[in-house]
Amino acid sequence: MKGLSLILPAHNAERVIKDSIEKYHKTFSKKFKDFEIIVVCNNCTDRTESICHSLESRFPLQIISVPYKGKGNALMKGFNRARFDIIGFLDADNPFDLNKISKMINYLDNNHAVIVSKYKKGRKKKQEFLSRRFISLGGSLFSKTLLGLPFRDTQAGAKFFKKEVWEKMKKDSFICVGFDWDMEFLYKLKKLNFKVVEVYVPCKSEKFSSFRVKYLPGMVFRLIKLRFL
Repeated sequence: MKGLSLILPAHNAERVIKDSIEKYHKTFSKKFKDFEIIVVCNNCTDRTESICHSLESRFPLQIISVPYKGKGNALMKGFNRARFDIIGFLDADNPFDLNKISKMINYLDNNHAVIVSKYKKGRKKKQEFLSRRFISLGGSLFSKTLLGLPFRDTQAGAKFFKKEVWEKMKKDSFICVGFDWDMEFLYKLKKLNFKVVEVYVPCKSEKFSSFRVKYLPGMVFRLIKLRFL
């Protein structure tokens, strides 16, 4: 089994980051002999970074501090530091069943990337946070009508792919650097003809959301720019 570099983008996640690191390590260190967690602290103003440093002696951690916001910015910093053949990212609040996530990674045997969908076909979409309802609705609309993406859930914070995907993709600059980054990533996967599979994994909990509705205008502008470049 190949090694895994797991990226955690974290903005003011002091309430959840220690527990998530412990559980991520417990799950994935059993599956992967070579395993690392790369926490990217993006514009944190709380104790997230210091908590991570306190765990360095217990876990295979890399800690990166980025002085500006943007989920996409944080992820790409982490991907560029990844050492192993499989790269993935999960949210800092550990919202998914990790046993199912671990099994989901096996799809990479026959695909270039595997992504989570929180929504099962035929069921109504539900979100705990109003802000995430906005991004879910907007993401679905833009991904299908503007970008032609076939996925039910572009925004779930659980995506895994072979390192060769990023090696090829990172040669191009990204327009989307915030929460809209996921859609550009999937759009580039499509344009590069990589094989992607979407797997249903229900969201067991959402402890917090750093998304704000005020981000939407910028996201819309960047996605339109992406499509018509």
